[in-house]
Amino acid sequence: MSTNQESLSRRTTSEEVAARLRDEILRAELAPGTRLRQGAMAKRFGVSTTPVREAFTLLQAEGLVRIDPHRGAIVFLPSVKDVREYYEIREALESLAIALALPNLDDDTLDELQALVARMRVEEDESAWAEMNERFHRTIYEASDRPRLTSMIATLRDASKAYIHMYVARQNPATRSNDDHQRILDACRSRNAKRARASISHHMRHTASELAAFIQRSEKQIAR
Repeated sequence: MSTNQESLSRRTTSEEVAARLRDEILRAELAPGTRLRQGAMAKRFGVSTTPVREAFTLLQAEGLVRIDPHRGAIVFLPSVKDVREYYEIREALESLAIALALPNLDDDTLDELQALVARMRVEEDESAWAEMNERFHRTIYEASDRPRLTSMIATLRDASKAYIHMYVARQNPATRSNDDHQRILDACRSRNAKRARASISHHMRHTASELAAFIQRSEKQIAR
């Protein structure tokens, strides 16, 4: 096998290992704070340590894993301060985006969003629910016709996606923020910018509070 073929084969193996670990992290099968031992993972997946190490690097770039010089790879858990800062910034940007979007959200789009909210209420798979949640918000914000604003929002939402998935995976479907989404949609139908901004602010603060509580519980479990 040539050097290029060996490199391609290793990279493919690394991506496969990363994909399997990513799925386990996002489905909360690997809890925040879990130490990922390189040797144990290599044995588990039947590969050498090199693709495992490369997989850890890929996951670190996605914010799913933190690589500590002394402890190795650890499933990432943000601090409460991190979460509060993310959501304070997101509240400011997303409340602006929804106000700007109102004139451009036609009835057909709002009807599609209503159907999406209905599906979210009965969806039990956390990954599918999270994807629909992302689609709901993205559809509204893109209607603002402010590409730079929506790009900034997308960057912040991506940065918090990892722990949103972890949090959602531990929730009962009935307790997810579906009522918040209906409140946001009702505000959009009202065409009232103040009400729309308030609905997003409520949603951001509610989610941040729930996430902070989740992180604090996780920290206590890690400390045991």
